[in-house]
Amino acid sequence: MVAETLDELFADGLDGTLLISLGNSLRSDDGVGPYLAQQLEKIPGIMIENAGDRPERAIDFVSNHRPQKIIFLDAADFGGRPGALRWIETSELAAERSLSSHRLPLAALIDWIEAEYPTRCLCLGIQVGSMQLGEGLTPEVAQTTAQMIEWFEHVVNKGDNLST
Repeated sequence: MVAETLDELFADGLDGTLLISLGNSLRSDDGVGPYLAQQLEKIPGIMIENAGDRPERAIDFVSNHRPQKIIFLDAADFGGRPGALRWIETSELAAERSLSSHRLPLAALIDWIEAEYPTRCLCLGIQVGSMQLGEGLTPEVAQTTAQMIEWFEHVVNKGDNLST
């Protein structure tokens, strides 16, 4: 299911796409975004930045990179099974405050970025199992991240649609 979701989200390739991870590594699965950033930055050809628990940092990243598309990688609570991966529409982010734990609503940030820059923003949510204080991901979320990293490595090694 992870590969299918990523295949759909990146149907037009990774070229011109900036991944921005969000989350707090001291709150268990909320740290999935920073963990993914740490792992994915090791893969040449992937443009990724870690905004941590301050989504507004994305503004600087967009200004520096000028991407065609932005994918926010974030922990979310959309009622799925822990570790489930789901593309979350901006309209859902605006309507449902429980999807994100950030002080600055991600929907407001996305609206602002899309108004100021010629880029499209999407959010890829990973269903949390725990948001308790403590480092480390739950096994279900760790399994999903491993599959995501494997997918990105495969795409890069295959040479599909990456900027050089």
